[in-house]
Amino acid sequence: MAGMKNRPSYLGDYSNTNENYKNTKVSRNVVSLSEIILLKYCVGEKSKTGTIVVEFEYSSDECSLNYKNINYSDSEMVKYVEGNPKVLRNIDSYLRNKLIKYEYNFSNY
Repeated sequence: MAGMKNRPSYLGDYSNTNENYKNTKVSRNVVSLSEIILLKYCVGEKSKTGTIVVEFEYSSDECSLNYKNINYSDSEMVKYVEGNPKVLRNIDSYLRNKLIKYEYNFSNY
């Protein structure tokens, strides 16, 4: 066994440990949360209200939201929200702003 260092066998081979460490991303400060959102929307000329329950993970290190589950109170609301990118962006912005305010303890929330 030419070229081998005198190392006890129980230590194993860690020659590629630094390469594995560089390619591994450690995720810290990830919090699982849920939010209930009340929404007023229109179907035709009829005004309706409903709720959306959003389950997501928030990473403060990356300022990212990872949506896990979304439940709607009725099927008409699903069509209204999922079919309207502006509403989706508004919900996302609402959640992000609320999280930032909580994180930095803004008192006028």
